[in-house]
Amino acid sequence: MDIFSKKSLRASRGLTYIYYTSPGDKVSPVFVFQHGWPDSAAMWAEVAGSLRSTKYPIIIPDMLGNDGTDKPTDPAAYKWGVMTNDVFEIIDAEDYHQVIIIGHDWGSIAASAMYHYHPKRVVGLVNLSVAYQAPSREPFDLEQMNQMTQEVLGYRLCEYWNFFTAEGSSELLVNNLDRLFDLIHGPAENMKHHPTIPGAMREYLINGGEEVQLRPYAQDAHFMEDFIQRLRRDGFEGPHSWYKATKENYQHECDKKLPKEIDVVDVPVLYIRGKDDAMGPAETMYAAIQAGSLPHLEQMEIPDSAHWVQYEKPQEVVLRIEEWLSVHLGCLVSF
Repeated sequence: MDIFSKKSLRASRGLTYIYYTSPGDKVSPVFVFQHGWPDSAAMWAEVAGSLRSTKYPIIIPDMLGNDGTDKPTDPAAYKWGVMTNDVFEIIDAEDYHQVIIIGHDWGSIAASAMYHYHPKRVVGLVNLSVAYQAPSREPFDLEQMNQMTQEVLGYRLCEYWNFFTAEGSSELLVNNLDRLFDLIHGPAENMKHHPTIPGAMREYLINGGEEVQLRPYAQDAHFMEDFIQRLRRDGFEGPHSWYKATKENYQHECDKKLPKEIDVVDVPVLYIRGKDDAMGPAETMYAAIQAGSLPHLEQMEIPDSAHWVQYEKPQEVVLRIEEWLSVHLGCLVSF
């Protein structure tokens, strides 16, 4: 992240965020990049670094609960209403108004929420690896979700949430970070197996399994070392509070107050997924499409890539975003 300026901001509710910036044309929208589990702002270094050529300003926060940003353990601290306000306080402090939100994994869901809670300021939305999520108008039921995905996909997409929200999961993960690394950055089929079968992820962390071939980007020794050192230091209580906030319906209690007209996203939306990503299957976008929520949606699939597509195919992600910007937002992009 050496090419970005590192800054901090104490939000009005008392939580401190670390974030990174790159200057650009002040009359242009600002790119705001949001990472997911179990990452940090550094995840965006290559993609955001390349997108500096567009001359658009850039903001990349460590999201709440992660790396340099504060890590409250109360799930209520992670409600969309207050978290989106935090990020917009950063944007305001940098003196920008219009934003293009780019999110991956939980950061993708947070990006959707940025539009829901601040629609007049978001002019574009990019979801990576996790589909656009509509406001939760009904209480969230994890078992119902897993039964539905079993019927549609043939596997329980969110089964691992039961493990992540269980007592002792953070300690077990911290004590087995090498196995976690192998699981999430190894063969794509492992992500379809261990996280989706009841008890399988816990069993793998405790007892291990066959030696795996890491994906090319994960074979960098520094990449693995940074992963292990950061999560051994920070743990998972903060990152797992994102799951608890949804499972315990803090997000529903917040979302149900939103006006109904916000359910239609009236700005260009780009969905990018890795073709081999079992955690972000194309079918997860169907409900929003069928509901008419995304009239300006464009979808792109990147071959030979899985969940962490921004690590695996960063220049393809950059190219897809540049093309989308030039077509849908009238941006002048330097190729």
